[in-house]
Amino acid sequence: MNITIRTLASAARRLRTPLIVAACAVILLAHSSTEAAAATMYDRFKDIYEVPDKVDELKSQYREKQQELEAQTEELNRRTEEMRSQTEKYLAETQALSQRNEALTEQNETLSAQLADMTKRQEARTALTRRVAYSVAVVLGMGLLYMLTIRLWRYSVWRRQRSDGWRS
Repeated sequence: MNITIRTLASAARRLRTPLIVAACAVILLAHSSTEAAAATMYDRFKDIYEVPDKVDELKSQYREKQQELEAQTEELNRRTEEMRSQTEKYLAETQALSQRNEALTEQNETLSAQLADMTKRQEARTALTRRVAYSVAVVLGMGLLYMLTIRLWRYSVWRRQRSDGWRS
């Protein structure tokens, strides 16, 4: 029995060190988790206590954001109305300009037709004037030729008579 107690004691000494280390580790782990749990519980109580302040803060932030959104909505509505009025104004101007463009196109076509007609008349008048000028030139030329021919004929008759008169 002596041997058993001694062996047990020596075995206990050998096991005591790791057992002490394991026990310390378990105690430290339990203590640290209880501190974390206690800190977590404290934080939860603190958060619960501060909830009304946070709710008030969130409500004020919500109101501010809601006011900003309302202001932005009003600004967008105002801009939309301005754009709508400008669009209507531009559409009216576009229609007026389109009508004016159509009227000017019709006027342009009318004036082009009148110009073509006047050009034809001018060409006809120029052709008539040219024909009259050629006719007058031909008549004058023929008259001049007639007069020249008569002169030559009279001259030749005069020379014949003169030369006949010397012979007789």
